[in-house]
Amino acid sequence: MEQMVQVFKALGDETRLKILIILSRRRICAKGIAKHLSISEPAVSQHIKVLKEAGIIAGEKIGYYVQYDLQEPILSDIIKFIEQMHHDHSLNSCKLGVHIPGECMAACKASKNKCCQKNK
Repeated sequence: MEQMVQVFKALGDETRLKILIILSRRRICAKGIAKHLSISEPAVSQHIKVLKEAGIIAGEKIGYYVQYDLQEPILSDIIKFIEQMHHDHSLNSCKLGVHIPGECMAACKASKNKCCQKNK
């Protein structure tokens, strides 16, 4: 669960999403990313650092440059995580790493609140 939180934090920035879009089309170095996005190389380096720490991208040194590429396994994990939340409303607390109280519905019905309605 901790890695998934780190991944979503990394994805929560417009510039990093743009970098991922570029990397989805080609392997490229930080200088190339900076040129495509019209931002400084140090700014790109900071964004790359966040994406690498989250495991979303990896770099490979080729000559004088480091070429960056998407890490398909982590992208697949993100897709699976979202699909589980979307399609499987019977997810148990172990799968998500979150305790979902079973008594919530009973407590809400007793006090006539409708805060714990199940998703359809």
